[in-house]
Amino acid sequence: MPAAEPLRAVQITDLHLKTEPGSRLWGADIDAGLNAVLAHIRNRKPAPDFVLATGDLVGDEPQAYPRLREFLETLDAPVYCLPGNHDFPGPMGQVLRGGRVRRQRYLSAGNWQIALLDSSFPNSPAGHLASGELALLDTVLATGPDLHTLVYLHHNPLPVGTGWLDTMTVVNGEALFALLERYPQARAVIFGHIHGEFVGQRGAIQLFATPATSVQFKPNTPDPQVDDVPPGYRWFELYADGTLKTGVQRVG
Repeated sequence: MPAAEPLRAVQITDLHLKTEPGSRLWGADIDAGLNAVLAHIRNRKPAPDFVLATGDLVGDEPQAYPRLREFLETLDAPVYCLPGNHDFPGPMGQVLRGGRVRRQRYLSAGNWQIALLDSSFPNSPAGHLASGELALLDTVLATGPDLHTLVYLHHNPLPVGTGWLDTMTVVNGEALFALLERYPQARAVIFGHIHGEFVGQRGAIQLFATPATSVQFKPNTPDPQVDDVPPGYRWFELYADGTLKTGVQRVG
């Protein structure tokens, strides 16, 4: 018998969308990068079953959420969104409510479930998982013991070796990993925020970060430096037996 087809997902992150078309961030054309990434995703074969947008969807402008929705509605798959430190969870939830592009905290499909956590903290670039976020994840894992589980959030939950960004990790990241270590079905933690690619491991938990659709930052630098590489996204193939395949697609 042929193997069952995997679930296919795509992650986009750090869009930093503004209300004004043609705006730039650290020299990068925000709209151009996003348009290139979305065009590439629309042409993927096979198409993704869903897309996860993991924070900093707008760049400090809550009025940009309607425009964000217009961009993301060009995709042929549902888009599930969570906030980052440049987002506004209240306005975001009001605009991205219902429809194909929406704020989401949990979803399940096939043998997999996904928790989308809010690591944003008011008036701080650093991340923090409030007790309610950890309680949500605990409930998800406790009630779905037979479902392979992914955790998405915006901030990196541990240092990645880039000094200036490592001052903005999830300040209680150890609490996240302590929780995950109690549940063998937890497969991976996936994040954005670092505007670059990262692959790591914490015990049995795989760690993945994803390039921004906007500006790219050089890894392993003590101070901010723009990286001269194209924007991109991360794809996932999720198999019924818990196997996970993933890679980064840069978009020239």
